[in-house]
Amino acid sequence: MFRVSRHILLPLCAAAVATLLHGCGGGGSSPTPAPSPPSSKPTLPKQMIAGYTGGASPQKVSEAVKQGVNVLFWSFMHFRNNSVVGDKNMNSETIGPVYKALVDMGRKDVLHILSFGGWEDPHNIAGTCGKTPCSGEAYAASFRSFNEEIKANISGFPGFAGIDWDYEGMDELNSSSNEFNMETYEAMLNMSKSLSKDFIISMVPPQSYFNCRNSGFDNSLRHAALSDPSFTYAGLNAYAALYAKCPDCFDLVMVQLYEGYSVAGYDLYWDGRPSNVGRPGWPRDGTEAQMKTIIQQNMQCLAKGWTVEFNGFWGLANQTVTVPPEKIVMGLANEWAAHPAPTYKTAYFLGGPSGEAWCEGVSTNGGSSRTLGFMYWVLNEDLPNAALAANLSTAMSSCKSSTADVEQRLAGTVSADLLI
Repeated sequence: MFRVSRHILLPLCAAAVATLLHGCGGGGSSPTPAPSPPSSKPTLPKQMIAGYTGGASPQKVSEAVKQGVNVLFWSFMHFRNNSVVGDKNMNSETIGPVYKALVDMGRKDVLHILSFGGWEDPHNIAGTCGKTPCSGEAYAASFRSFNEEIKANISGFPGFAGIDWDYEGMDELNSSSNEFNMETYEAMLNMSKSLSKDFIISMVPPQSYFNCRNSGFDNSLRHAALSDPSFTYAGLNAYAALYAKCPDCFDLVMVQLYEGYSVAGYDLYWDGRPSNVGRPGWPRDGTEAQMKTIIQQNMQCLAKGWTVEFNGFWGLANQTVTVPPEKIVMGLANEWAAHPAPTYKTAYFLGGPSGEAWCEGVSTNGGSSRTLGFMYWVLNEDLPNAALAANLSTAMSSCKSSTADVEQRLAGTVSADLLI
């Protein structure tokens, strides 16, 4: 993945250790350590545009890939009785034709990742496994078996490159699944740990579940949204606890800016001002300039980090949660959200200004870099002339990628108010 560093010589020198007896700046004659065995873990693209399949046809998948999509998130899988089970479209009969279409295009490089959860998926795991305790390790083993079965049934299919956590809430507000209990947290964490050496592990929290603008925390998904206090399905950094327990377990943090009445939508349609909520003339459509600014702000605050007050929950001290740029992915809605009025429930960002924001990069303590990219929901609803992926790809490909360019942009053009 693209990452700018002011210390380019360090990895070069480190690589030379494999053939020389002296390290970078270090004397001595210590023997070169034996090389580590090669990792079987799949490699993410250097810049990512991903789409959730949502039952998309091979034709729709092929068109999305032509427009720039290079990672597919297959939705959805579920936990049931220490086994993973899928929706009706999660089988070789559906996946096989999609993979064949990609092979015919010469695009075997496209990664496939299996997503767990989704809205309305119950996730109170305790007590559902009979006499055997529910176990993240057991679910990990079940995923491995499912993956091998799919590989055996689809000629040439390399298997799923990883898993993705998309547990959210339920329409029934009083549902016990509108909060994360410890059994669910433990199963998610332990499954992630069990698979992380061999597979990509992703989380895709709605923005309020991983909100770098708020230091509060609890495990409830029944909080009021900023832009509509009557909408009580927001979270309070519920996914931040999972990430803080094992940051190294997660390769991707894909924040859903399209969450219902998200903070990003509040900024875009209400100008981020409490006084505009309920005020005549508001909400109103956002401009492309606002879109670019808001995308950049959200990338920057995740990379810089923010304090989360866990107050001992799950043994977590109050701490700064920081996401490295190479793990950061902004989650967008495609054209199904293109006309937000009259409710302005879903934030809609155009591909052009979003890609331009990506080009600006983010500033970190170690220098400057660009984030990994974008994902969108949902590929199955791409319209015939839809262009979100294509516009993202065009904008991301058009900007310069040199170290000097990114560092100059960050040093001279990112104003202090963007460095949240």
